[in-house]
Order: sequence, then C-alpha cells, then structure tokens
Amino acid sequence: VTIVLSILEGMSRMGFFVMIFSMILGIYLTIIGISRRKRNYIYKGLIIVGIFLILFAVYLALPH
Repeated sequence: VTIVLSILEGMSRMGFFVMIFSMILGIYLTIIGISRRKRNYIYKGLIIVGIFLILFAVYLALPH
C-alpha cells in the first residue's frame, strides 16, 4: 500500500512539472510565432501549437 501511494504521489508531481513545462513552452512558441509570423508559414503553425500547449496546461491545472 505504501509503494502504491508513493507511486501515485510521484505521478501527481510529474503532472505538475508537465503542466509547468507545457505552459512555458506554449508561451515561448506563441511569442516566437507572433513575432515572426510574416516570414514563413511554419511560424503560423508555431502559434497554433503554442496556443494548444497553453490550453493543455490549463486543462492539467483544473481539478479532476
């Protein structure tokens, strides 16, 4: 039982770090995409991916 609780605690901690990493990466990609959107179509894709990562981080932050 103690091992299972320890594993579950580690998983919730890992989820927190995934949330933080997703938010930071999403903000970074969105800023890069917006600042360079007129150069190439790939940068417009970065905006979409960045917004998706931000929304994913918000979803992870919601209580389940």
